[in-house]
Amino acid sequence: MRTEVDLELLGQTVQDLYKMKQGEVMSAVVHLGVRLGLFDALSEADGSTSESLAAATGLHERWVREWLHAISAAELAEHVDGGFTMTPEAKAVLCEPDHPAAVGGVFGPPITHEEIDRTADAFRTGIGLTWDQHGAHTCHFQAAMGAGGQKTWLVPVILDSIDSMTERLTRGITVVDIGCGAGVAATVVARAFPDSKVLGLDPSVHAIGMANERAAEARLDNLSFRTGTFDDLTEMDGVDLLLTLDVLHDLPRPGDAVRAARSCLADDGVWMVADIKTRGGLEDNRRMPILPLMYGMSILYCMSSAMSEPGGAGLGTLGLTEEVFGELAAAAGFGSVESREFEIDPLNRYFEVRI
Repeated sequence: MRTEVDLELLGQTVQDLYKMKQGEVMSAVVHLGVRLGLFDALSEADGSTSESLAAATGLHERWVREWLHAISAAELAEHVDGGFTMTPEAKAVLCEPDHPAAVGGVFGPPITHEEIDRTADAFRTGIGLTWDQHGAHTCHFQAAMGAGGQKTWLVPVILDSIDSMTERLTRGITVVDIGCGAGVAATVVARAFPDSKVLGLDPSVHAIGMANERAAEARLDNLSFRTGTFDDLTEMDGVDLLLTLDVLHDLPRPGDAVRAARSCLADDGVWMVADIKTRGGLEDNRRMPILPLMYGMSILYCMSSAMSEPGGAGLGTLGLTEEVFGELAAAAGFGSVESREFEIDPLNRYFEVRI
């Protein structure tokens, strides 16, 4: 254990901390580019100048110029002969919302002072914020984090990996997406399988509002959304396919949720659970390239939600290991849990659970 300051490492530590600050600031810059349509306009006109981009977007040239310099410094655009052109990779992830790697929506408005103040209070009281308490702006980035993948591979890869599930969905079954958020996954399933009835439930008023807007745009007779929690599952039965996508680690009472999931399933029903591909504790997860982001997200959102009630389990973003989920499923009376991972989804692990 070192006790004396290494001047070389001191400089590196300062640089690393400023890179963290750079990430915070540039997240806001990227958000502004998405919000104001700057990325979309730039992607449509290679070699744009600040004058031409300002004219195309109706924005002030001086502000556009500084924004162009910022994203070029971040290597999201190339600067050649006075013109700016987005890199092909930046176009794909920032201007193509259905691309499986799309991340533009992840850069929502920065976390507010009120949220920071309430999180500071949570360190003192132990009680965190629910996802809903973060406000409507959080729903957008929460949905965007998984939207590209759900649109691309949920049906043809994830659901098709369940024996006979594609055939059953095609014939028509009952599907419930619990913790549906803004309704992306439920809408994808309903659109792919018009003879199946799909219901999305989420406790967030903001999320369900967005989901209902999505359903209205989709005009699907087999899709509906309403506010609800895992407790509502105890009043249902005969659910053929229950979906829970990146939700369980956010819950104050995951054990109760797993028991509720068991109570609603049909005898041949399947519960498909997606959750973060955690390996265990801090040292076990060191190989994760975005490990600081995972723990930071946990403090601000996931563990906060999981501690939003007195006595909350507080699993957090990286708390639902295979072992933990297996214990929860066994305690609830599930007879079969099959864990699988897919190369197309480097973030999540999937559990196929049966009675």
